[in-house]
Amino acid sequence: MTVGRGFIVDRDRSSTQIDILIYDNSYPVLYKDGDLVFISPSACRAVIEVKTSVTRTAFLRAVEKLGDVAELARGTGVSRRQVFTGLFVYEKIRWNGILAQLSHGADGRHQRIVDHVSAGPSQFVKFWNRDPATGRPPYQQWHEYDLYQMAQGYFAHNLITHLAPNDKVRRESVWFPEQSKEVRLVDHLKFDGRLPVLAPQFLARRLR
Repeated sequence: MTVGRGFIVDRDRSSTQIDILIYDNSYPVLYKDGDLVFISPSACRAVIEVKTSVTRTAFLRAVEKLGDVAELARGTGVSRRQVFTGLFVYEKIRWNGILAQLSHGADGRHQRIVDHVSAGPSQFVKFWNRDPATGRPPYQQWHEYDLYQMAQGYFAHNLITHLAPNDKVRRESVWFPEQSKEVRLVDHLKFDGRLPVLAPQFLARRLR
């Protein structure tokens, strides 16, 4: 695996520039200049957008951009690829409705889902395909957690387990609080392919 920045390109289109792009270097790199790369969707393993802070509008724009990138990287149908898609924000998000914004950015399509968000030291969001309590599919919900001073560690650990999904990494307790993070759950939202209704005043701001 290699970490860089750059673009995902297929025959018909190209992504916008990605802040952090992790790719499998066993696939050919289409173009490389330092850490700037152009890669094919098949090579992509993770895409991460990094922000210092986000307003509600900036958050939705970032999620929509990531959705576009994820849709290109993951592909469609039975050959859909597993790609970690994350938004990392250094400062705490101080407004409500993070999960509704994530659902809206997905636009009803599973391949557009942003599955991890870290904001400030304690806010963490994960999209679960399986029920975290039982391990049973299908579950398909975003969970938002308040993890005191541990959100960034959870984000990093989920990225590592995605890239190297083995038992040794999964058992590494340094990343986790003593209690399950589910006791720190503050909100959840099921993905069902239908768009949530955003507040009229927010839609008006988007049209300006």
